[in-house]
Amino acid sequence: MIKKTILLLTLVLGWNGLRAQRESTNDFVPYYPGTDNKQYLLIAPGTLGPNALPIPAILDGEVGTDNLFRIACDSYFRDGGGDNGHSLMINFRFPVVQNFMAFELQWNLLEYFHTTNEVRDIMQLFKDDPGWTLNRGDLILNTYIQLLQERSFWPAFMVVNALKTTTGSIKDGRATDLPAHWHYMSMGKQLVNFGQFQFRLNAMAGFYVWQTNQFDLEQNEGFLWGLESQFNYRKLELGVGTSGYNGWKWYGEDRPIQLKGRLIINNPIVNYFVEYKTGLQDYYYSSFSVGINWHPRSPFKLDRH
Repeated sequence: MIKKTILLLTLVLGWNGLRAQRESTNDFVPYYPGTDNKQYLLIAPGTLGPNALPIPAILDGEVGTDNLFRIACDSYFRDGGGDNGHSLMINFRFPVVQNFMAFELQWNLLEYFHTTNEVRDIMQLFKDDPGWTLNRGDLILNTYIQLLQERSFWPAFMVVNALKTTTGSIKDGRATDLPAHWHYMSMGKQLVNFGQFQFRLNAMAGFYVWQTNQFDLEQNEGFLWGLESQFNYRKLELGVGTSGYNGWKWYGEDRPIQLKGRLIINNPIVNYFVEYKTGLQDYYYSSFSVGINWHPRSPFKLDRH
C-alpha cells in the first residue's frame, strides 16, 4: 500500500513539474477561426523573431554604377536572453542602367536558432522548445529608381519599392508566411568634403505595409522613416543612424525603432564590413553581422544625347 501511495505521489508531482515548464497555451488568444497552431502568433515586429518584419536600410539616395554580390553571417540575441541564433544572408543587386535603375534580391537563406519556452510564451508559440532549429528565411525583391542626381544645392533622390515574399517558415515565429511590402524615398547629401574626409547625411521616408492574421485587422501599415550620418576617411566608412516604422493599430507592439551602426573597408572590387543593430522600441534583439561585398561595375550605361 505504501509503495502504491509513493508511486501515485511521484506521478502526480512529476506531471505537475512537466506542466510547470511553461505557461498554459490555453490562454493564447486566437486571431482567426481555425485549429492551426499558427493562429496564435501575433504578426507584429515586437512579437516575432528578429528577421520576420525587417526595417529596411536607409541607403544613400543613389542607384550607383556597381553590381553587388553580398554574403553575410548575422548573429543575434534577445534582450534578457531566451532567444539567440545565426542567419546566413545573401544579396544580389544588378543595375539595369547605371545611375538610373537597379533590381535587388535579398535572401535570408538559413536561420539556426534556439528559443526557450519562456520566450515562446511571450511570442504565443504553441509548440514547446525543440532545441536548436534550422529554418529557411524570407526572400525580398527590391526595385531602385533614380529620380534626381546629387547637385550642389539639392540631395540625391531614389525611389525604393520592396516586396517580401512568403518563402520563410512561420514555424517558431521566424517569419510571417504572409506578404509585406514597403515603399520609400531614399535621400543623401554630402555636406562636408575636406581632403580625404567626407561627411554625408542620408534619410528615408515612406510607408510600410504587412498582412496580419487578426480577424478584424487583415492589414497593418504605417509611416516608415530613418536618418543616418555617414563618415568617410580614405578606405574607411562609418555609418550611424536610427530608423523604424509605425503601425496604426498598436497591435502586438508594432512600432519598432532600431539603432544601427556599420563599418566598411572600401576597396575597388571587394569591401569588408561589420554591422551592429539593436532595438530601441518594439524590437527586442541585438545583432552583429560580418560579411563581404563584391561590387564589379555594371556594363549597362545610360546613353545621353
